[in-house]
Amino acid sequence: MIKFQTYLDEFEKMTMTQDFNIDLFEEDAKQNGIRYWVAHEFMQRLGYETWGAFSKVINKAMASCAELDVAIDESFIPLPYLDESGKEVKSYKLTRFACFLITMHADSKKPQVAKAKVALAAFADMAIDFEELDIQRIEARAELKVGENIMSGVACDHGVDPKQLGIFKDAGFRGMYNMSLQELKAYKGMPNSQKKNTVLYDYMNVTELAANSFRATQTAERIKSQNARGLNQATQIAKSVASDVRTMMMQNSGIKPEDIPLEEDINQVKKELRKTNRDMKKIDKIKK
Repeated sequence: MIKFQTYLDEFEKMTMTQDFNIDLFEEDAKQNGIRYWVAHEFMQRLGYETWGAFSKVINKAMASCAELDVAIDESFIPLPYLDESGKEVKSYKLTRFACFLITMHADSKKPQVAKAKVALAAFADMAIDFEELDIQRIEARAELKVGENIMSGVACDHGVDPKQLGIFKDAGFRGMYNMSLQELKAYKGMPNSQKKNTVLYDYMNVTELAANSFRATQTAERIKSQNARGLNQATQIAKSVASDVRTMMMQNSGIKPEDIPLEEDINQVKKELRKTNRDMKKIDKIKK
């Protein structure tokens, strides 16, 4: 059981400067089998006043851990904790990588968070050319996968044969990009574009992923609301919804969806972030 520690002088200094101090962060680290930071104390360093708000950030960071295939229970270890009132609450032992993920999801409007993002991302730079958007891309890709599964499930429930899902999905690409999926791969200059198993979504940026996620969920909703039946009606709806999304994107940005540049394979980004996790473990490895 860890008792609440105020670090009054340090906290007052941090409050006055409205800044994140990497030296104080390092001093906060504790060692008991592993080197770790206590979530409730890290919360204060980032300028959060309530556990309710901060726990939402932690949950998002845990979700990112899962998407990276990094064991959550090795980065966010449950910890009994006594708060300032003496009440036992649930907290976590956080690894450096967990702290890093938390800062990427925290509110950048807080001066402490903005500084922490830079300070902790510096450790990631040892392994990768890191950008905050990498985390957002991973999340957007995961949301799109869920949206596509929902859309496919609704289509099958409304009479589309599972063997015809490729035709149904291609109608969505034709509506949004004015070309088939295979034509789009070639147009965008996607690596290995002739391989049918190459996933174009893995090369899209955050904006394009979010647009496709919206397209998928709205296609599912329209199929249900219009009670469409069979492949013909479903493909008509898929193309119509996608065309609406295309129009909206062009009105907002002036860029055709097919002209949005591709980015690095998201699977490579995940690989590099997993390496960052390993590198951070090496930094904090306790010498026996």
